[in-house]
Amino acid sequence: MSGARAPILTVSTCAADAAAAAQDILKATPGKGFTVLFCTAGYDLGRLGRALAAKGRKDVAAAATSRAIGREGFLAHGITGFHLPAARFKVADAIIDNVKSFGLADARALVRRLRGRLARGADAALPHLFGMLLVDAEPRCEERVIAALGTELGGVPVAGGSAGDVYFNPRGQKPGSPRLMHRGRARRGAAVFCLVASADPVHAFSHSHHIPGRRRFVITAADPERRLVHEINGRNALKVYAAACGLKSVAPAAAAFAPYPLMMRMGDQYFARGMQRVYEDGTIEFACAMEPGLVVTVARPADMVAKLKESFANMRSAMGRTELVIGFECAARTAYMEQAGLTPAISAQLVAHDVVGFSTLGEQFNTIHANNSFTCLGVASPR
Repeated sequence: MSGARAPILTVSTCAADAAAAAQDILKATPGKGFTVLFCTAGYDLGRLGRALAAKGRKDVAAAATSRAIGREGFLAHGITGFHLPAARFKVADAIIDNVKSFGLADARALVRRLRGRLARGADAALPHLFGMLLVDAEPRCEERVIAALGTELGGVPVAGGSAGDVYFNPRGQKPGSPRLMHRGRARRGAAVFCLVASADPVHAFSHSHHIPGRRRFVITAADPERRLVHEINGRNALKVYAAACGLKSVAPAAAAFAPYPLMMRMGDQYFARGMQRVYEDGTIEFACAMEPGLVVTVARPADMVAKLKESFANMRSAMGRTELVIGFECAARTAYMEQAGLTPAISAQLVAHDVVGFSTLGEQFNTIHANNSFTCLGVASPR
C-alpha cells in the first residue's frame, strides 16, 4: 500500500494495566505517525506514557475519561484511540501548561509557532487543516482556552473534549490526579492542542438531541468563574428552573434536570448548558460559565437515536464517506443513554460511523465550550 493511501489505524484494548495496554497499543499502531488515546480512569497515565516512551513511541497524547468510545462502542474499562499515519497527516502538538492564565496573546503565539512547524519540510503541502483540543476539566477554563484558540485560527475546524471522571465517579479520582498525558508525561491543570495538516478534508460538527423551548429566561445573578447561577428572572435559580421543567420535588437532584438543559443561542445554532450540582440554598452549578444577562431557554429531549442518525446523515451529505470520526460525547448524555437503555442503539450508530473518542465533561467546538452535545471531527476517506 502506498504511503498516500496508508489507513488511519484504531486502538482498542481492555488490558488490565498500563504496561499490558502499552503492548496492545504498539501492536495496533506500527509505523510513523501520531497517536491519540482515550483511557478510562483506572489506568495510570504516567505509567502508560513511560511504557510507550521506553519502546520509542513518544508522539502520543491521551486523556482520562469515564467512558471510552471505539470499535466496540462504549467501554467502561479500556483504552481506545487512533493513529494518524505520517504519510497523510502532519501533527504540530503542544502542551498548554497552565490553562488558567491562557489568553489571546498566548493563543496567537502558540498558533503561529505550530503553523510554522507545519510549514517546514517536504510534507508542508498537505492542503487541509484542523485543530484538536484535550483539556483538563478541573481548572474550569475551557471557555477562555477554546475562544482564544478558535478566534486565532479563524475558520479552521476545531473540536475537543474536557478530560475527567467526576461525572460517573465523583470520588473515584483524587483532586488533581493526572487527566492528560503528552509525550510520555502525565499532566494536570493543562491542555494538549494539536494542529493537524491533512491530505483529506476534515469538518467539525456539533449535535444535540434537545429542542429549545419557546419561553425565555434571564440569568440575573451568577458567578461565571465558579459556574454558579444564583438567580433566574430575579428569583431563586433552583425554584425557577425546577418549575420550568415541571419537577415537583422541593429540592430535586441534579440528575433530574439531565433531560432539560438550558440552551442559549449563538448565531443560528443553540448550545446546551448542563447542570452539575445543586446547592441547599438553591444555587445551581453548571458545566459551563453562565453570565448575568444571558438569555436562555429550557430544552426538551427529542429522540436521541433518530437525532444522531440525522446528524450522521448531514455529515455524509457535507463531506461524503468518512474514514474516522473523532467523537466527544457529553458524559451527561452517556449517563442518560445508560439510564434509558439506549446505549446499544447509540453504540451501533457510533461503530457504524467509525467513531473513536470519549465521554467528556464538556465539548469544544470552534470557539465555543458546550455541554450535552456530541461534537466531532469527521475525516474524509481518501478519494
